[in-house]
Parts: sequence; C-alpha cells; structure tokens
Amino acid sequence: MDIRRIDGMSTTDANSMMEGLAPASLSDRATTYSLDAAKSIYRLATRRVKRTAEVVNSEYNLLNWHRVMSAKAWASAGTLEEFLIPANPAQSLRKVNNQICRIAADDYYRYRAKALGDLIAHHAGGVNEIVELGAGFGYNLFSLHLNHPEWTLRGFDIAPNGIATGREIAAHYGLSDRISLDRIDLTNGTDPNYSAIRNQVVFTYFCIEQIPYDVREVVDNIIAAGPKRVINIEPTTELLNLTNPRDIVSFLYIRSVDYQTELFSTLGDYERQGRVRILARERMPFAPSIHNDGFLYCWEPTP
Repeated sequence: MDIRRIDGMSTTDANSMMEGLAPASLSDRATTYSLDAAKSIYRLATRRVKRTAEVVNSEYNLLNWHRVMSAKAWASAGTLEEFLIPANPAQSLRKVNNQICRIAADDYYRYRAKALGDLIAHHAGGVNEIVELGAGFGYNLFSLHLNHPEWTLRGFDIAPNGIATGREIAAHYGLSDRISLDRIDLTNGTDPNYSAIRNQVVFTYFCIEQIPYDVREVVDNIIAAGPKRVINIEPTTELLNLTNPRDIVSFLYIRSVDYQTELFSTLGDYERQGRVRILARERMPFAPSIHNDGFLYCWEPTP
C-alpha cells in the first residue's frame, strides 16, 4: 500500500489526507491481532501487574518523564511541532478516522494533533481555557496549542519529573503565559489544586486508567471540586464488544496491564442517581495502537 508522506504539511492538511488512507488488509490485521493477544496472554500468565502508585511512579515519573527530561529534545528542535512530532517513518497498525491502517508514526501523530484539538473543541462548549488532569509533561497540551494557540491551557499531574519537564518546554518556546503545569494528587480530595478546576472545562486522556483502585474516589473528588464540564477519554473493558477480534485484543491488553475497568459504569450509576448529566458517549476515532482504544464520556456535575 502506498502511504503518502506528509512531512512538512500543516496538521490541517494532514488530517484531510488521512481521510483517503486505505484500511489494513485482513491478513495484516489478523496477524497483528494474534501476536498482540499472545503477548497479553503471556503477561497474564507469567507476570501479573498490580497497578499500584509505586508501579505508576516507576513507569512514568522515574522512567518516561525522566527520559524526556534528560534527552531535552526540544532544545534541538526548530519548532514545537518538530519536537512533538519528530521524523519517524516506522509503520504499525493504528486507528485513523475509525479504521485500522498501517501508517508511519509521524504521520499518525501529526493527524492526532489536529484530531484531538477538534475533539476537545467540539465538547468544550466554546471556552478558551482548558484544564488537563494527569497531563504528564504536557504532550496533549502542547499538541492542542498547535491548532488552538488562542487557548489558555493548564495541566496537573502527580509526577515531579513530568511537571518540571513541561515547564521547561513551555519556557523554551515562550509559552509559559499560555501553558502551565502544576502538581495534583487526584486520589486526595483535600489537595489544594483541586480548587483550580472549579467552573473549568476539564479533560483526562488515558489518565484514570492508571488508578484502577481509586476510580470512584477520584470521580467523587472531581465532582466535589465543581468543574463546569468534564471530558474523560479513557480505555476500558466495560464498553468492548467481545465478538469483535480487535476488542478481544483490547480486553486482554487492558487486563494484562491492570488498567481501570469501572469509570464509565460509575458515571452511569451517578447519572441514575442524579449526580451527573452525561452529554456525550462515543468511541474515539483514533488510537496509536490496536490494543488500547479509548472511549469518551462528556459530562457535567448536576447542581
């Protein structure tokens, strides 16, 4: 299949070009699904993960965010987009516009930046200030800035290395007045930075997946903080169709790494109790892999 390269194009042009991308062949998908499922089954059988705070800290604060901080790739990138989307022609199966395609990593992330911005804008209700909970070093916030430079973006995370890295990146590109990061412990309802989300539009992106044993408590904390609107974009097993091979792959992966499995059922319970009003439920049209689809719930606390 001819993958048309889009290096140097704007994210708007990239998003348009993705619309003509052909889906992966049945044999390509079947082979990839089988290999992915086998890896998850192996993890389940040999090294069951319990996603504790220590495990999350080790994987993200001490590994991923420390690696980004140490590399300082932003210092050698000419632009913010070049830092966020470095040249990477390595191809794999990814979800693009609701279809599974074999696509280069840089092409996918250029498309993703535009798609995420469109998605948040669609559900945010026209506001110009957005807050992300579980922002890491701010990859999503910087991506949103590419297509919505008029927005003021605030991110909160528990990882010191992520916060420090994001602040340094913002300062390097002269964005400290538009993009800021600070600390929050979502499991602690008395955390003083919960006050920062009052009357704000808040989103999470594959954040609550990391705290499977505190989901209900965190939702309670968010409701108590009084946000205007919440957009949760998270993977889950709750909404998967286990007659679909790709959903079976996702189910096995989520269980093998001990991600959360009750966020959306919790929100459904709270809607029936009159505590929240769910405005939208949808499956994400894009994903970086075949095994970790996200679902979106947009909701508001009731008065």
